[in-house]
Amino acid sequence: MNIKFTSDIDKKCGVKILGVYEGVKFSTFTQSFEKKLNGVISKSIKNSSFTGKFGEILDIFSDEIMLVGLGDLMKLDDKQLNKIGGIIGAHLLKIKKEKSILLLDNFDDDKNFAIAYGAILRTYSFDKYKTLNEKKVDLTFNIYSENPKKSEKDFNDVNAIADGVITTRNLANEPSNVLNTTAFVNEAKKLSKFGIKVDVVDEKRLKKLGANLILAVGSGSQNPPYIVTMQYTGNKKSKNTIALIGKGLCFDSGGICIKPSKGMDEMKSDMTGAATVVGIMESIAKRKMNINVTGVIGIAENMPDGASYKPGDVVKSLSGKTVEVLDTDAEGRLVLADCITYAVQKFKPQFMLDFATLTGAVMVALGEETTGIFSNDDNLVKMVKNASEITGEDVWQLPLGKKFADMIKSDIADVRNLGNPPRYAGSITAAEFLKFFVEDVPWVHFDIAGTAWSKGNDLAPKGMSGVCVALVNKLFENM
Repeated sequence: MNIKFTSDIDKKCGVKILGVYEGVKFSTFTQSFEKKLNGVISKSIKNSSFTGKFGEILDIFSDEIMLVGLGDLMKLDDKQLNKIGGIIGAHLLKIKKEKSILLLDNFDDDKNFAIAYGAILRTYSFDKYKTLNEKKVDLTFNIYSENPKKSEKDFNDVNAIADGVITTRNLANEPSNVLNTTAFVNEAKKLSKFGIKVDVVDEKRLKKLGANLILAVGSGSQNPPYIVTMQYTGNKKSKNTIALIGKGLCFDSGGICIKPSKGMDEMKSDMTGAATVVGIMESIAKRKMNINVTGVIGIAENMPDGASYKPGDVVKSLSGKTVEVLDTDAEGRLVLADCITYAVQKFKPQFMLDFATLTGAVMVALGEETTGIFSNDDNLVKMVKNASEITGEDVWQLPLGKKFADMIKSDIADVRNLGNPPRYAGSITAAEFLKFFVEDVPWVHFDIAGTAWSKGNDLAPKGMSGVCVALVNKLFENM
């Protein structure tokens, strides 16, 4: 979607978008056009069921004017404005109006930016492999501004976040025969054009380092495993950095403990945690944020093969701690463990955030619209929750503690990769496993297994959601 700014309220375009509050109260612009059109807007409303309730839409003059219900003015925060943008964007796609001018009300730039952000995210589509579909509707959203040049410049921050979300979605929507491990590495390398230093730890270096957990996970695949680091230095006066860790399983068959065939196609997106990190890194670099951030992603493919790691194996991790493998389909935590250790040892971060489509158990607990978070630091959790309330990306903290840590004790190694009993507290024992490698670094684990995918809502079409990109941007802003 193209976003432009204009001071011409009479600009010729496909549709003028005007606002009406609940109770049929006209916005400033709507009143102006009502006079110009000799009361046609009021007459059209009387002949309809339109009342101005939040999200209602009424088309007038063969779609030349779109009335949008804004609901209660006092409740129009950024989250609501994002949704309004999404509703408008989806409707423009439906009626195939490529150009529009947004005159909802005499909003300031921040409110208009929030609307535009929602429209960009909702009108996203991943259709590069469709060859028989209709011509794609290429929307241009003209937004009123008294100073268009200034607005365009100021919109950069919001647009950068949207770009990060879209990059995450694009990566996670790709099929695994296209986005294999090497292809994913090449995508991460593209961040260098934004001033990010990218380093690729290939299979040879992983062996030399002793990163045997990620090597074990990738042992059954013809596509080699990698750890990729992405360093953004926005504050050269500081040596401190924040680490973002991402699980990047380009495909997860379950390995020797193979998954059922039903739903296995969705495992092409088991790299969404790593895609999230790439999206965040892109957005903060485009925004030129005054902060130092290092992304560390583990990229591998979990496949069954004669060379695959097996249940019952004991593997020495990069940290030197040993892991008893009880289930080769509990592979994401193994990849993350070596990535966490690499980040701790090499970069000594202030704090760490990790992102992973880690457990189906978190969906049993919280459903598909709330991300489960786990942490060893209450202050960091508080900051994450504050950011999530602003962006509308729901999170819920689940517990950690000795009784759960005891569930992953191994009889023959330091730790096991599956809780005992296996079906109890599955997302918690997975987080406890990660915590075992975090050392004393403040840390939050985001289990996005449910929220990484959208069935379709006001801010996302059906497909990958790009969750947490906006949340982390807001977290960094608040810091």
